[in-house]
Amino acid sequence: MSWFAPAASLFKYAKHCLDPDVSSYDPQYAEQAAALEKKYLAAAKPRHHHAIKLALLDYFGRRKEALISLPGPLERLVCDWLLAERRDLPLFLTFVQCSLWLTFSACVQLFLMPNDARGALWMVVHLPITWIVLGQRFILAMHYAAHRSLFHSRWGALGTLFNHFPMLVLCNFWGMPCGAYYLQHCVMHHQANNLFPHDISSTMPYDRSSPLQWVHYACNFMLHTLVYLPFYALRKGRLGLAAGSVLTTSLYFVAFPAMYAYHPVAFVAFFGVPLFMAPFALMLGNFSQHIFVDPRDPKSNYGLATNHLNAPFNMLTFNDGYHITHHVNSRIHWTEMPLHFIEHIDKYEEGDAIVLHGVNFEEVSFAVWGGKLPDLADKIVQLREVKRTKAELVEMLQERLKPIRNQQIGRPQRSAFVANQAMWIAWWFSGFPGSSAVILFIPLFSAISFFM
Repeated sequence: MSWFAPAASLFKYAKHCLDPDVSSYDPQYAEQAAALEKKYLAAAKPRHHHAIKLALLDYFGRRKEALISLPGPLERLVCDWLLAERRDLPLFLTFVQCSLWLTFSACVQLFLMPNDARGALWMVVHLPITWIVLGQRFILAMHYAAHRSLFHSRWGALGTLFNHFPMLVLCNFWGMPCGAYYLQHCVMHHQANNLFPHDISSTMPYDRSSPLQWVHYACNFMLHTLVYLPFYALRKGRLGLAAGSVLTTSLYFVAFPAMYAYHPVAFVAFFGVPLFMAPFALMLGNFSQHIFVDPRDPKSNYGLATNHLNAPFNMLTFNDGYHITHHVNSRIHWTEMPLHFIEHIDKYEEGDAIVLHGVNFEEVSFAVWGGKLPDLADKIVQLREVKRTKAELVEMLQERLKPIRNQQIGRPQRSAFVANQAMWIAWWFSGFPGSSAVILFIPLFSAISFFM
């Protein structure tokens, strides 16, 4: 796949232009960091020292998720009265900055730009800021707010509503149907734990060295998620979640034609284009997080994902690189994941976990597809007493890319997939905006399935 090399180089250059500095501690924590480093290194095995130093750089790094701040008294008021934990202020500020940007951008689109082809020029500004600058920040802020309530319990039902605002409203601007995220991620993905065939986002059955199979993976998510999620909830006896999924999805598809009729150009910019971008962007991330799966024990949290230490994107995404840690315990607070890794580092060694240094998730996929496993092997932080040679590391990576198809999709699941495809075709016949493009992926999905 040498043709991936130019694309990968361009992607890497663009990403690193925006990457924060991760070479040193945030100066305000320098003294505390030095003391903690001394404490952990004294108690650790010498072979773990390098990994510990890298994780501490994440723990005490210069955080860049929130691009804005509020006046000091207002931030203190938010922390003391609104939030469950003061350390979640960056999450709150991320939602504020996303809401402010979307409000501003919508006003420009609706009131300053013409409602014709010329108005589409605003997408040149709107899409890069929404997706490149704010996309990762928003998605991971929403992710951690889904796992742990952002707002204090004193607010009761109102706090619950506030906490679901990103998953019900803001998510639509990033191509995620309202109400789907919690069921898809917190319930299905974490409970099924990347196991095929229960988790529709499982990477197990795919030859993960093939970009074509990633396309199949993304198409599967695009075409089948909306029906599969309530189906999964029903199979698990979660009737309330199933009903909520049907309700929010119905509202989503009632609102879309109304918004398109009101302002077609704004609809395309704010909802139409993201509807197609999201499955490929989100599934590139999830595929990359679970691209290496240990065939010896695919159920092991230490063998179904990777940890990325001292990677620049950790400072933009609330330490998202600690994906093994997140699967070990999804309730661990995002600020504590580097310390949890350090304090349980022996378990990572025992589980033969893949720990990488300084590389983003998507770069891993591009390296795999570009045939650069030796380069990726150089990024591995080895925890074992007996180190693998570079050739052995490459062999291990190759082994963990192979498909694991020890189970088959059952008839009920296939029926849910067929029903979802039929639903998209029915929406196309009814004139639903954007559905004509979605159904083009049905033959592509079927063709790739035939050769898998």
